[in-house]
Amino acid sequence: MAGFLMLAVFLIRIAPKSIQPFLLKSARAWTAGLFCFFAGVHRGASFYAPEGPRLSDPLIFFSLHFGGLGLALLPPRMAWHIAPACMLLTLAGDVFLARQGRLPRFFLRLRPLQLLTATTLIVLLGSTSGTHET
Repeated sequence: MAGFLMLAVFLIRIAPKSIQPFLLKSARAWTAGLFCFFAGVHRGASFYAPEGPRLSDPLIFFSLHFGGLGLALLPPRMAWHIAPACMLLTLAGDVFLARQGRLPRFFLRLRPLQLLTATTLIVLLGSTSGTHET
């Protein structure tokens, strides 16, 4: 999940300035895609809940999906400022839903490490984007 973001952070540090905007745009598209992926995970997991999908499940799906699309469409500076907060909100929501049994229990162990790593990388990319991405 965060592998591409790690690679982007590394490449931006060593890449020629001429390709840095392309790397940042690719990393922003990847970040937006992560939220669309998370939306699908939530939607799919809702069908495995013993009581079936709840009203909040499609709302979570749409907010994550359109949040990801929004990150792809927003101006870069704004997108890089919003993305870490969105990732932390996703983490809080995943942990909350896993504690309720609406997401698999392994999310309690796996998601914090995954999403905190991704958030850190997004912050690093965002700090770089202010001078390179247009």
